[in-house]
Amino acid sequence: MPNNPAVQADIDERRTQLIQLRRERPKLPFHHPKILALGYSSADVARKDFYRALEVRRKGFDIEVTAYREEQNEVLEALLETYLPLALDDKDIKAGKMVLDLLERQAKLNGWEAALKAELSGPGGGAVPIASSSIAELRDLIRTAGDPDPEDDLPDEDDADDEALDDDGDDA
Repeated sequence: MPNNPAVQADIDERRTQLIQLRRERPKLPFHHPKILALGYSSADVARKDFYRALEVRRKGFDIEVTAYREEQNEVLEALLETYLPLALDDKDIKAGKMVLDLLERQAKLNGWEAALKAELSGPGGGAVPIASSSIAELRDLIRTAGDPDPEDDLPDEDDADDEALDDDGDDA
């Protein structure tokens, strides 16, 4: 960033105009004469400056959102300090409802309710291969991975029956 405020003001103004031009529909390409007329020597320079401007705006937005969350959390905490003792000690039903609403609002505000997204993929990020397996193969897999509940690892009474079945589950 330049130290000269006048130069920085010119850059900010040019970036603002660039963003406005890029918002036009149909979207103007970076090599369009209107964009190059802003003082860019090439489409690549305009593109880089455009993405720099978006990054600066995004960081500024993130700071504003963080400040808003902090302010809202302070308000919610003050309300919780008031209503929580009433709900717990005095068994006030309205105060209890207020506390639950405040806790829900705080969870939403801070993203604590955001769903956890997990993806299961196979080799090379592709689909998980699924094939039929015998009970013996599944037990081997569980032994390899480790039994999540070893206390329930009692011998089955029908182990002998499993050995008499082939891979299709039919009698051998």
